[in-house]
Amino acid sequence: MSGKTGHVRGTDAAYRRAGPTGQEVSVSFALLLGAAFVLGVRHALDPDHLVAVSTLVAEERRLWPAARLGLWWGAGHLVPIAAVGLPLVALRVRLPEAWEHTVDLGVGVLLVALGLRTLWVLRRERVHFHVHEHDGRAHPHFHTHLGGPDHAHAHTSERVRGRISFLVGVVHGLAGSGAAAVVAMTAATSLAAGVAYLLAFGVGTWAGMFLTSLCIAAPTLAAVSRWERLYQIVRASAGLASVAVGVGMWLEILPALL
Repeated sequence: MSGKTGHVRGTDAAYRRAGPTGQEVSVSFALLLGAAFVLGVRHALDPDHLVAVSTLVAEERRLWPAARLGLWWGAGHLVPIAAVGLPLVALRVRLPEAWEHTVDLGVGVLLVALGLRTLWVLRRERVHFHVHEHDGRAHPHFHTHLGGPDHAHAHTSERVRGRISFLVGVVHGLAGSGAAAVVAMTAATSLAAGVAYLLAFGVGTWAGMFLTSLCIAAPTLAAVSRWERLYQIVRASAGLASVAVGVGMWLEILPALL
């Protein structure tokens, strides 16, 4: 259905089913919302989401500010889920495949940009990787000039990282809103249930990324407090992973667009 907007068969009447009692409806509705929330938490763990947020979290030296980046991402992700997904559910319209591929390609571009930005900041901070020989054996070392007289203060403020995280969440939400709306239309028995499903999914994704940010930041910061060089290694690894996943998305999506 590439290039054309498709309609999911039926109107709001297609949501209605005869027969269930009020108690059965309440139980079914609660199960639907619970399933949507759990799927939202699972959605937060998608690889492209993890590497994007990890790249930003890796720059933070404190636990709660790092976790708040996950909240900012979740807030950004919820915006297009509501702004795009809710009208799709109400109108029972599906986004064209070409749109989904194009937005996914944009996510890949964003991941590469985030990764390159992290590596550039590390370079600005004059972090170098050297291999030295001691007693005839080669030893790799990260070497930094931080704190020197010519240190370039390239650290990004917490507020800026929060804004970046929010915008990254918006792009990810655009990429996932169409698919989430289709699932909501398929699973729901009424328009109200479809809307509630979509919102529960968005809140689940929000909560999932907050918890994920905590789980990433807590052990990393604990280790960094004992080994300072690990901070630079983690940031470099996150940047490289972001670039790798972004390029991988390009290679996967471009053939479908060409």
